[in-house]
Amino acid sequence: MVTIAELERLYGADREQIDLMIVGIRLRSRLVPVDLDIARAGGAVRRNMKEGGIADAIIYATALMNRAKVLTGDAHFRELSEVIFVKSL
Repeated sequence: MVTIAELERLYGADREQIDLMIVGIRLRSRLVPVDLDIARAGGAVRRNMKEGGIADAIIYATALMNRAKVLTGDAHFRELSEVIFVKSL
């Protein structure tokens, strides 16, 4: 769900684009709410990250706890395990 918030922040002015992106994400992903365990894991992950914010740490912790991958173009994820890095346009 944090990913949706980030997309809304970046692309929310274009309602049609954000709606299409959310539909695509929902079709290909399982949305996981942030619970106490994920919040605590996100804080622990953030303590050890060199770059990125708490939202990135929560996204990464959510993936680790759910045996999932993070698909991203954010450079600070590049060297982490369980990340599929895609070059941004």
